[in-house]
Amino acid sequence: MTTKLLNCSRFLLLALGFLTLTNIARATIITTVEWESKPGAPWSYTSGRPNIDCAIPPSPSGGCALRFEYPAGTYTTSFGGGRAEYAISGQPMDLYIGAWMRYSSPFQFHPVGQKVNFFILGGGGGSCRNVAFGFGGGPYYTATPQICWGGGTYVNYANKSAWDATAHLNEWHWYEMRIKVNTPGGADGIAEMWIDDVLHLQHFNVRFRDVGDTAGIGSMQHTAEFGGGGSVLNQNQYWWVDHTVLSTSFIGKPTGGVIASDTQLPSV
Repeated sequence: MTTKLLNCSRFLLLALGFLTLTNIARATIITTVEWESKPGAPWSYTSGRPNIDCAIPPSPSGGCALRFEYPAGTYTTSFGGGRAEYAISGQPMDLYIGAWMRYSSPFQFHPVGQKVNFFILGGGGGSCRNVAFGFGGGPYYTATPQICWGGGTYVNYANKSAWDATAHLNEWHWYEMRIKVNTPGGADGIAEMWIDDVLHLQHFNVRFRDVGDTAGIGSMQHTAEFGGGGSVLNQNQYWWVDHTVLSTSFIGKPTGGVIASDTQLPSV
């Protein structure tokens, strides 16, 4: 009887352990990049930038990071900091991008907008089919999504709560952004953003696609765009990205610095 009870207890412990481990994997991962080097396709980059930086204090995931530069003299809609773009197969309709991000000090936020991540829809339908998340000046430097649809059409959305980025320079924080495209012609698209798992932005009425437009999200960019109003930088400044995760479900701030995928469970 004692042996049977012990065996039953072991079985229950193993079963509970398995359930616990499977619950750790919270996201359906498309890709995870630690940025110890620049991976090849489906990633692509602008020539010369961005660069791998192993000298800065590492993020919670450790190692090197992807560094973007806003050069002195940058103004209006300059992409001088470079781009790292990921081409997404299958054009998903609901996408999350999470990453550790860090801004240099000092850092001069553009008064109109300083973009860091883009979601870009596939297919045609206009010269500009993206959703840009970034920071702009004001009483608080707050993350704001900018919807760009067709030539010169921009809509900025207000935030759920403020995030004073200037109070967190030279610090690593987990930024996660989500886009869910709308029913074609409907105002039911979603734009959300979390910083360290705190929801700072949420909109459920965004219109990305017109009637007849079936495009999903074709690519994602980390990009250092400074501009939208003529302000000019007087010195070089930087932002870093590490542990980039693309997923079709919520990722969440990594525990211990890294995220487990659905198919790669952590050891007991």
